[in-house]
Amino acid sequence: MFITDFLKVFVPLFVVLDPFGSLVIYISLTGEMNPAERRVVTKDAVLYGFLILIFFAIFGNYILYFFGISIEALEIGGGLILLIMGIQMVREGDKPKSAGGQEKDIGIVPFATPLIAGPGAISLVIILMYDGFSFVIYTLVSLLIIFGILYLFFTHSEKIFEVFGGKGLKAVTRIFGLLLTAFAVQYFLNSFVQLGVLAFSGL
Repeated sequence: MFITDFLKVFVPLFVVLDPFGSLVIYISLTGEMNPAERRVVTKDAVLYGFLILIFFAIFGNYILYFFGISIEALEIGGGLILLIMGIQMVREGDKPKSAGGQEKDIGIVPFATPLIAGPGAISLVIILMYDGFSFVIYTLVSLLIIFGILYLFFTHSEKIFEVFGGKGLKAVTRIFGLLLTAFAVQYFLNSFVQLGVLAFSGL
């Protein structure tokens, strides 16, 4: 069904991009900024993060072909990255943090990349876009929705933090981390099944 297939794309992307975990880090890094500075960070993070993932969504398969990387190899490599991210989220209650970048540019680095459009998200987007035309549409629509949510979360960060509190946001992120580890294991299983099918058909 349409809804089931859409959720198969939307849920993993939502978990990987994790607006709640991103919000915790956003608040911690922009707490001393004035509203105008936070608006710049929000715009840069959402815009450039979205553009990076759209780029890999559209051209990711061509990049794989150019470098001779199979989708099974990407599933295993991407699954490993997602597994590490998921374990860190469960243990720490935050998305994996990345240092670097001038304070005025933190919307691009580390927020847009690697915090939002990191290796896990890039790998997942390429994998999802490989599943047929309908999943291409689902992936693009899911990205639009999730980045819209990220924009709202960052714009209304102080109000959301008051509602959930620091511990509440960390608890949500830990739950997302558990889901993320499950998705990672599933990608491992999918790739192994595909490799088994290819080996059997080659006999």
